Amino acid sequence: GDIADASAMEALFEKERFHRVINFAAESHVDRSISDPQVFIRTNILGVQVLLEACRKYDVQKFVQVSTDEVYGSLGETGLFTEESPLDPSSPYSASKTSADLLVLAWHKTYGLPVNITRCSNNYGPYQYPEKLIPLMLLKALNTETLPVYGDGSNIRDWIHVEDHCRALKVVLEDGVSGRVYNIGGNCERDNLTVVKRILQVVQKPQSLIQFV
Repeated sequence: GDIADASAMEALFEKERFHRVINFAAESHVDRSISDPQVFIRTNILGVQVLLEACRKYDVQKFVQVSTDEVYGSLGETGLFTEESPLDPSSPYSASKTSADLLVLAWHKTYGLPVNITRCSNNYGPYQYPEKLIPLMLLKALNTETLPVYGDGSNIRDWIHVEDHCRALKVVLEDGVSGRVYNIGGNCERDNLTVVKRILQVVQKPQSLIQFV
């Protein structure tokens, strides 16, 4: 359903009487946010405000907002973000997630709603949407299609398996100090070209399939 539909969300909370809420819902594809930002604003900002109000009205014990490390912008020379890093979003997607984070903190400070925010690095794992880097490249490699790599492939991402991410979320949900932000990472930084080459190696396809775009 539509996360920004306040009446439908309130009816759900009235029926289920949730104790705790983790918000995974988000429009999350950076390229699509550039071509069509409106749906990102509705889901990622208005949707979060609707959830926060429902949690406040129905006395939810903890609200966890699943955010992204992209709210920090590009990595600096240190190669690491901390929870104190300045917010510097660079796309409509990351700006919408940053806006949601600030709303969550405002509901904590203004209304006393118990909240946590988690900011995770790049996930991979089963059932991931094929528009994301690893499944996209796998599918193209298996079909012996060209693999589009942005720029020279030197962009570095930290990768974390989705099950590790979920284990971290459980810890935050149960033990997180209300009002705190927690970064989640896999300590597995790789540049995109290295990841793509490794995929080709695994599926035994030639590296000549790589196309820089």
